[in-house]
Amino acid sequence: MTLKMPFRWLAVILAALATAPAQAGDSVILTADHWCPHTCDPQSGHAGYMIDIAREALALAGLKTIYQLRPWATGLNEVRSGLADGIVGILPTEAPDLPRNHLALGRQANAIAVRADDTFSLDGLGSLAGRQIATVKDYSYSAAIDSWLLDHAPQVSAQSGDHAAEGNLDRLLNQSVDTVLDDEAVLRETIIRTAKSTKVRIAGHLSGGSLHIAFSPARQRGKALADILDDGIARLRQTGRLAEILASYGLADWE
Repeated sequence: MTLKMPFRWLAVILAALATAPAQAGDSVILTADHWCPHTCDPQSGHAGYMIDIAREALALAGLKTIYQLRPWATGLNEVRSGLADGIVGILPTEAPDLPRNHLALGRQANAIAVRADDTFSLDGLGSLAGRQIATVKDYSYSAAIDSWLLDHAPQVSAQSGDHAAEGNLDRLLNQSVDTVLDDEAVLRETIIRTAKSTKVRIAGHLSGGSLHIAFSPARQRGKALADILDDGIARLRQTGRLAEILASYGLADWE
């Protein structure tokens, strides 16, 4: 005879599992958008160096990582509602309502891309006056850049979707915009992968920041996961494994 569990009791059990303290053998659900090489398509064979670092850091405490690719705004909503444990690639000033770990899993360095025949050279944010700038919807670049973009909204058009970097470079080449703002590593990876090296160039750099994982306030184990992650990152750096992960993506440790 099959016993059916009342829905209200099933909901209570699921909620208890979601808010229980992290223990060895637990699964941790992490979400991120396509922002390669930081966070990449998990089906590509390279999940992204930040995902690799997080997975190995959490595994040191016996935790299994489940990585899900989501648009950035969707991922933030899922973390806030408790559908995922954490979102990967957040700046310290971004989403201040979410608890986050302290040790960086990566670095953001913003850059400007233009068409190869464009003679423009970036000389601070003021030099962007009058240019049509493509950004990524719902992204934060830095407090100063975000403020400038907001003050110059008529010049800015934001691309949404899972592959916004590719879309923005296409818009650059079809002259819908004349400037693309994004993370430098993301721009370079996308330019190379889409065979645009002879058509697009980097025209300057802007400040960025350290990248972290923000955890769900709806899951009461967020602080414990942040501490476990920080401990794991420190151990990976001490053993040299963090440098090995970064080297596999052609990157070096930022410390």
